[in-house]
Amino acid sequence: MRAVTLISILITFIFANSGEDIFKNRCSSCHKRYIKEPTLIKNYEKNNTILHLSAPTLVELSYWLRDRVGDRKADSESQIMEIEDFLYNYLNSPDRNSSIIPKNILNFYKTMPKIDISEEEAEALAKYLFDIGREIVKTDGIKSYKTYKEALRVAKESNKIVMVEGFIPYCRGCIKMDREVFVDRRVKEALDRDFVVTRVNVLTQKLPLGLKSLGTPSFYFITNDGKKVIDKVVGTGSVEDFLELLADIKDSLKSGEFIE
Repeated sequence: MRAVTLISILITFIFANSGEDIFKNRCSSCHKRYIKEPTLIKNYEKNNTILHLSAPTLVELSYWLRDRVGDRKADSESQIMEIEDFLYNYLNSPDRNSSIIPKNILNFYKTMPKIDISEEEAEALAKYLFDIGREIVKTDGIKSYKTYKEALRVAKESNKIVMVEGFIPYCRGCIKMDREVFVDRRVKEALDRDFVVTRVNVLTQKLPLGLKSLGTPSFYFITNDGKKVIDKVVGTGSVEDFLELLADIKDSLKSGEFIE
């Protein structure tokens, strides 16, 4: 009985000190979890008069930490350690001059109150915040298959076009597309209706059909027999731009216009 009690206490202790639990108990009263980026952009353009936020969202904080603290091109463990140091120092002694919030957005918020946090808590919080933003946005975004082989199989079965997105983890343009375009209902519906998506990290993986990377983000549209490239495009754009691109790809396929 005593052993069971000790195990229960240990589990409670571990959970109570998880990064997610720290955020929920000490941060979530001010920081909402997730609001789509297009809505946030409109809100900030209207001087925070639409949402009346008292603090940035969890997803915003997660992205800004990855983008603005440490070397975003370094390995994740190294950057997490730098984020941990930043959180420990900032939360124990908040300073607007050291904030990761962009200045044009920082003006809408008051300086946050001091939070007494231990080094162990800062470590747990850093690990949680490092990935949570992208996880939430990915869940809210477009459906993507893990491999080109799997995407091609599904495309054949459903008579759809394969779209391969070339990306790298720290590409700001890729992040912009994920947060502003691929969460849009119209884009998700258009892709789900006529396309099968897969993503290729061009730093560590090869593109199909011997294609050379155009840069990131880049998009390669391939017939579902896996033999012809309909088109390839690089760069970012708006929701309307991307919807127009998808319509053009469908027209090219119907007319038999291929680039390779």
